[in-house]
Amino acid sequence: MSAPLDPWHDAGPAPTRPRPGAGPTDGGDPLWSSRSDLRQGLARAQDDPGTGFESVASRVQRDYSRRPALSLWARGWRALGGLWGHDRTGDRLAASAKVVQSPVTTGRRIAVVSLRGGAGKTTVAALTASTFAALRPEPVSALDLDPALGSLGLRLGHRPSHGADRLAAELAAMDSTTFDAVTSLMSLGVNDLYYTGPRVAGGPLGQSAATTLLSGLSRYFPVTVIDCPTGTENPDTAAMLTRAHAAIFAVPATAAGVDEAAGYLRHWLTDPFLSAIPVVAAVVGTDRDGVLDPLAQAAALTRIGVGAVALRHDRHVAGGVGISLPLLLPENRLAAAELAAQVLSAANATGITGTAAGLSTGGSTRARQGVAW
Repeated sequence: MSAPLDPWHDAGPAPTRPRPGAGPTDGGDPLWSSRSDLRQGLARAQDDPGTGFESVASRVQRDYSRRPALSLWARGWRALGGLWGHDRTGDRLAASAKVVQSPVTTGRRIAVVSLRGGAGKTTVAALTASTFAALRPEPVSALDLDPALGSLGLRLGHRPSHGADRLAAELAAMDSTTFDAVTSLMSLGVNDLYYTGPRVAGGPLGQSAATTLLSGLSRYFPVTVIDCPTGTENPDTAAMLTRAHAAIFAVPATAAGVDEAAGYLRHWLTDPFLSAIPVVAAVVGTDRDGVLDPLAQAAALTRIGVGAVALRHDRHVAGGVGISLPLLLPENRLAAAELAAQVLSAANATGITGTAAGLSTGGSTRARQGVAW
């Protein structure tokens, strides 16, 4: 019986592996040419969305979080126009900042709610929390209660952090809390803004966890902004409204969105429970080509007895990632300040509703210098 033929007998000579340091000029593979080339090739692969090395959120955060709302040409044109006219934006900003910096007796809790998804609720929560953090001398907190992996953390800095449900469990397990112990479980953004990451569990927090969470934060933060789940009938949203000093109602600048909000806000003002919670509407221009003007719709909502501000479509905000106040449209920067001023003024003028009695304790006085606004 003859021996089997070598299956590789016709494969030719074995290829030689390029020696380290052999570049393309001497026939070597570029990936093996040097350590520097290897690192550059790896960096290119990590930046390639097709390889999966870098998440889409991280790549967009890197590319677009520093993109200003106005182009260089638009900023120059506005500056030129300001030479012949008086712009009162600075005066209005200063007036709103004075209200935002008002002292509070206990930690104020502000719930941000909406009737439908895509209304801009998380954007409004991020803008409001960032404004409080930029203008107040103490640290500010923001909670992401969206049960479906919310994006509040992405808008505030995209750093890993415990979710609100995990934070509540950790606080419940502590015999006593300190500022450092609480903040070690949260992410730190700019201007001493502490926030939670996406939630792990999809179920409701429950009354006990909600009480533990808010009492633990109100002890150390003068203002807590809460990004509630969509819909006021959600158990977590209802629990937060019960414990809130004021609410912001996010309204998309669409025909259906404005009509639904107008009807619901009329109900809000007459409902025995909701009417005890001051509310301010934020009309959000979610579409650059939308047919409705957010400013006109905000003015229409004020006629039903609800304070309202308008947030125009903003190229910087539309990136969907980190928000930087100096890069906003000047009109939106002013609107965010006026929104924060209105809701804090309303929160300071009201008591604690429902079962929230006894949650608030003394605030923090950690001063901060050189805040950029």
